Formats: sequence, structure tokens, C-alpha cells
Amino acid sequence: MRQLFRTLPILAVIAALAVGLVAGPASLLAADHLDAPGLTPPGGDSRLDINDVYAFQSPANPDHAVLIMTTNPAAGALTGQLGFHPDATYEFLADTDGDAKPDNWARINFDPTDSSGQQAYRLKVKGNGPNISGVTGQLVDLDGQVKVTAGTFDDPFFFDLVSFLAADFDCSTASNFFTGLNTQAIVFEFPRSELSGTVGVWARTMLGDQQIDRMGRPAINTVFIPNNIFEPAGSEPSQRNAFNAGKPQHDQRDFRNEVVDTLEIFYGAGNPTVGTLTDILLPDVLTVDFGSSAGFLNGRRLADDVIDAELGLVTNGAVTTDCVSNDSAFSGTFPYLAPKN
Repeated sequence: MRQLFRTLPILAVIAALAVGLVAGPASLLAADHLDAPGLTPPGGDSRLDINDVYAFQSPANPDHAVLIMTTNPAAGALTGQLGFHPDATYEFLADTDGDAKPDNWARINFDPTDSSGQQAYRLKVKGNGPNISGVTGQLVDLDGQVKVTAGTFDDPFFFDLVSFLAADFDCSTASNFFTGLNTQAIVFEFPRSELSGTVGVWARTMLGDQQIDRMGRPAINTVFIPNNIFEPAGSEPSQRNAFNAGKPQHDQRDFRNEVVDTLEIFYGAGNPTVGTLTDILLPDVLTVDFGSSAGFLNGRRLADDVIDAELGLVTNGAVTTDCVSNDSAFSGTFPYLAPKN
């Protein structure tokens, strides 16, 4: 791998585009960590930035589904901002009929941080679902059927950011850049009968009526919008903000060309695989059948190595691994995430 990058330096450039990483102290782009300038201070608020979305069958109870949203990259370490935004709405959305429009939702709102450092919150589910009140750092359990928690946890994402930026993977020295970093997380478990069959799920953050960020599959915005060498200079910030403000049902209309342009770097212009992959990647929703315990691309489990899966897919096999595996102490029971560092 090291010789490949030295022999073909252009591959190092496009490989970096393939996982959406940009060097420099102001950028920490991986999965969807700080994926657009509208999410970073001073103009943005990293508490509204969605890092990752997970959707999987509970390993503790196969009749239950689990949704996890992580926010606020390197919580507290980059910007000093901790907790959840008290004026924001955090939402899990689900499409049950394949039109990329939300049919079900769970909506969470937080109060300001109190003198003990906790935030009260309220979770409301569309229709006849339960309305739940809780406090960050504590577990809400409704008769073992519905469970909710929110607070600070170890960031479950794993990736060798430093080696990738240097375009010099070496499996003998590979390390997870995200070891020791925290994130804010909302964990919601419920009977999977509420979302039966294959559904599309995503998360978003709202400030008033304005959608600030949204995410389904990992790295769609950071990889493709508009990370390709044919884009005019200066187009990236505005397009990434536009993607975060967009709706999945419009993704094929508004962003298909961006995905095609990036994939054609690796597959070649006119390759039919490009269209097939684009139709998988857009709309940006995480498709999952909670009746199956399989992982990515069936939803996303915490330990799924999505970087390796996407590197091989996006680069047509040119790059297949970052040599890093999960090092977080995930639990087999709720809330599944590792404790904060």
C-alpha cells in the first residue's frame, strides 16, 4: 500500500476525497464529523452537527430495534461546547414506503444545562407512541419495552485519520484517531414491530424551522458533496451546507451529478456501475430491516467497519482498508455505547 501511494500520488489525492478528509486544525472530517462550514463556530454550532447514525437489531433482545444519533465532534475538546443545544430539535426519521419522506419520527428537545451539568429532555413519538421525559446521564426504561438515554459517551467511530492524511497507511503502526474522544449521543430502543420490513432511517437537527444537519449513511456529504477534482474552486462550502439543509426525496434531483462525478474518477466515465452505486447511495437514508441482525449495508451496528466497506466500494478496490478496527468497549446491553473518557 505504501509503495502504491508513492508510485501513484494522484491516488492519494482521490483516496482522501473518497473519505472526505481535509487536513488542517479547523477540519476534522470523517463520517460526518464537522462535514460543512455551517456547523462550525463562529457561524455554526457543533452541538447541531450529527457525527453518525446507527440502526440495528438489539443484540440483547432480537424483538427490539435500536437507533443512535451521535453529535458534537470531540465533545468539548474542539470548541468547548458541551451537551445538546437547548433551542434545537433532534429527530430520528423513518420512511416506511420507499419514497424517502418521513412517515414516522421521534423528536427530542432539551432544556438548558442546570447547575449539576445535566439537561432535562422530552422525547415524543409520532402518533400513539410514548412521550418520555428524562435527564441526561440517566436511563429511562418503560417496562423493558422502550428505553432512552442521552448524554456523553465515547465516540464509537474508528478511523486512522493521521495516516490517511499522510497517504501512507502502514498496518504495523495504524491507530484510531478517535480513541479517547467523546461525543454526545441519543439512544432510543423500542419494539421493532413499530418499524417492520425494510425502512429508511436518518437523523436531523433543527433550529426553529431551519434544518441544520441531516445524515443517513456515513460519509455521503464528506465524500461526494462536491469532493471531485472537476468542481470549480469555492463551490464546496455552499454545496455542503445545501446538502445538510436538503431533503432525501430531492437527493437524486439535486446531488446525483456530484456522486456520479466522484465515482467516475475511479470507475471511468460511462461505467454502468456508477449509476448502480449512485442509486444505492442516494437518497441519503440508512436502509435497515430490524428483523435481521446483519450490519452495514443493512443499517449500521456500532462495530461495523464502514470505512473499509466504503473505501473498497467507492475507489473500485484501489484502497480497501485503513488497517484500523474498533477499539471501543461496546456493551451487549442498552445503551450499547462505551462510557465517556
